[in-house]
Amino acid sequence: MRVDVRSMKPIYSSFLSCEQDAEKIVKLLFVNSKPYSDKLKRLLIINNPDCLDESNTDYQRLIDSKPLSVMRK
Repeated sequence: MRVDVRSMKPIYSSFLSCEQDAEKIVKLLFVNSKPYSDKLKRLLIINNPDCLDESNTDYQRLIDSKPLSVMRK
């Protein structure tokens, strides 16, 4: 399949939208996907082999105490 590049509309992109895109990605990963976001937070914050163990309440308290702004940094 051949594409005529001359007939395509020009792509206007700027680095100013990167911050907004990163915000959307973080929101999708950590806020909107609730059952999976807790597991992802556990994997990122807790560096232990048993980080996915649901029965450990200390891990859950640690994850709940970390706001998304701290994790983003």
